[in-house]
Amino acid sequence: MGARQVVQWIIVLAAIGLIVFAYFRLSQSPSVKGDPFDVTPAGAALVCSFDRFDGASVELQLFRALTETSRTGSALPKWNGILLQLDSLRTQNRLWYDLLQTSPIAFQTPDALSPDNWSVSIGLSENFNAAALMNSFLPDLPKRDFKGVSLFIGASLGWCELKNCIIVSPSAAVLEDIVIQSDKNSTLATNTSFRSSFELRSKDVPLHISSAIHENGWITLEPIFTASGTLLNGYLSSNSQQAHPLQLHTSSGEQTIASVLPEKTSFVDVLHASAFDSVWHALNQYYSGSPAEAFWSQAWQDAGDTCQCDLNELLLDWRSGQYGCAVVEVSDSLSEPVSFIGITDSINVIELLLPIIGNQPLPDDGIYTISKPLAFQRNNMPSVTIEPNFVMQHNGFLFLASSQLPLRVIRSSQNRLSDNQTYFALLNQSSKQSGRHIYQSNADISVLPSSLLALIEGMENWCITTERNNSGKTVISIGIPFKTKNSNPVKAPEIPEPEEQIIMETTAPVESGKTWTVVNHNTQEKETLRNNDSTLELVGADGKSLWSIEIEGRVLGDVVQIDALKNNKLQMAFTTESAVYILDRNGTPLPGFPYHTKPPITSPLLVADYDNTKKYRLIFAAGDGMLFNFGVDGNPTSGWKFSNTASEKIIALKTQKIGSDDVILTVTDQGNIQLLKRTGETKVTCKTKLEGFDGKTLDIIAGNDFSTTSLVYSCGSSAKTAKLSVE
Repeated sequence: MGARQVVQWIIVLAAIGLIVFAYFRLSQSPSVKGDPFDVTPAGAALVCSFDRFDGASVELQLFRALTETSRTGSALPKWNGILLQLDSLRTQNRLWYDLLQTSPIAFQTPDALSPDNWSVSIGLSENFNAAALMNSFLPDLPKRDFKGVSLFIGASLGWCELKNCIIVSPSAAVLEDIVIQSDKNSTLATNTSFRSSFELRSKDVPLHISSAIHENGWITLEPIFTASGTLLNGYLSSNSQQAHPLQLHTSSGEQTIASVLPEKTSFVDVLHASAFDSVWHALNQYYSGSPAEAFWSQAWQDAGDTCQCDLNELLLDWRSGQYGCAVVEVSDSLSEPVSFIGITDSINVIELLLPIIGNQPLPDDGIYTISKPLAFQRNNMPSVTIEPNFVMQHNGFLFLASSQLPLRVIRSSQNRLSDNQTYFALLNQSSKQSGRHIYQSNADISVLPSSLLALIEGMENWCITTERNNSGKTVISIGIPFKTKNSNPVKAPEIPEPEEQIIMETTAPVESGKTWTVVNHNTQEKETLRNNDSTLELVGADGKSLWSIEIEGRVLGDVVQIDALKNNKLQMAFTTESAVYILDRNGTPLPGFPYHTKPPITSPLLVADYDNTKKYRLIFAAGDGMLFNFGVDGNPTSGWKFSNTASEKIIALKTQKIGSDDVILTVTDQGNIQLLKRTGETKVTCKTKLEGFDGKTLDIIAGNDFSTTSLVYSCGSSAKTAKLSVE
């Protein structure tokens, strides 16, 4: 080989090496250098942040729904406007697409009610030039320097680059303040209270809603989508020095007040415990160090001293563990608050209260005037203010109110709050272990911080539950009536969108069967798969039928798309009562399928990819309590050790990481639960039973361990929640 050929080969090899190096550089996700919380002032009251935009389509829907329905005079609709512009940039500009797929983004405002007092910060990754990015967003803006930082100020929006972040705001004053606060290190990144709250966030959820509850306290909430709607879940530190209404918690008990209050109750705050002693203790602890620290017993003692009798001794035994306040609509334009105290038995409490009722004729309607309101005045819940002038015993509760109007409405009402479908749906997706439930259908009264209230008030109704977890923190769940919808995937400009590993699409009922939305891996368009009786049909994005085949029976549950051959092409996997199917997009079965079982299949197909390596496990139930685990080659998975110990049919399967372990959850037609390891062996014995489970919808709300994990499941036309209880 001559010298010339050697040189040519060296050039060719160098070129190949350069191409390979460039490919790997471009294919690797750039590391993030900028932290939006480094440029978010510590005085922020509300922060909504995304870890990334990829895979966050459902969370983006929720974020838009919240901001769209907020008051026009607040900052939140402005957030929605900027979000739409960012999303538009993502779909049209490759640079913005790559940035928003990997970078953290934070929307913040110190006052959610001020329409111009907000900013959005985007963390820059390596090799991203802020000026190049902003040239396609806010080009040709006038520039001026402020404390060494270049501010670009436009008529409606301005921006600057600071600490490897892009900051956008409609206000030059906000940008200047961010520069000043960042220079002083007075940012959320250095705020201990915020960081301790934000670090409790789930790493698997892209959207985080953080709200300042007072000067030294934050709560961070994340969406969990259930069969009934959406839960915003988070933690509140129980060790805060300043009391806050959401910290009030007790052990749980059965709630009955909703069966007594009228249907038109716009607000109810229920504190419940198995015994009144725990309520008493919780309230004393809550008010510790305040003027109201002397609570129930002292208030009754004061009244007893006044009337020369020991009311405290007389009345201690009739109070149950249910206590709270409500706002009752007494007319179309008037609402009034009441407070209520549960009665443990059928005792006539009015007779015991005679010393503080005074001399008065026996009323026909059972409503009495209180001559010494002091006996009840200290016992009000913190959510509403009531002057206890009138008292009434009704249906197992003692009611107190400022006027007789709400008491008359309660006494005469035929329809109860428990019959209200909105209330029922929200209550049933919340935690049944909570010692406190708060429901409201207006924003006039709320125990939530004002900034968070401004975010969710457009939802019209919501339900809050609080409970103590094992780590000494208060678990907060806010249920809102928001349901997710299918949305088109964001298509990256210039080069194909990064592949999706497993695409799980939800079923939608039609007149004579079920349909699913599936992705055409060639065009990224959404197509429709239909199942009517034993016919399966694929309909293209243009509405034309692509193929129709006969299968053995109806599809059980959902159809799951997988990349079984690891070639970026998606197949459709599902079960019928007779067989397991994996079909390519032309309707042709993969080798080894359909796989037939001798006993009938009883559950939808569960597809597990524990390590995100496309090493799929196909898990399904058959016969009475049998559970199979197969690979995409149609052969049994090695190491599967499931032992059939029950004779009940398994009708539902789920897999979920609880703590650090992957757990398979099975539910039988009798509602009994098994918790299994990856290998099919029993993980722990579960005592929970899903009463009335119809096999259609099952969601796992994972906690830190089994004791903090809940299940939301369908039961006819409603949804129920159950807490996992294990031995």
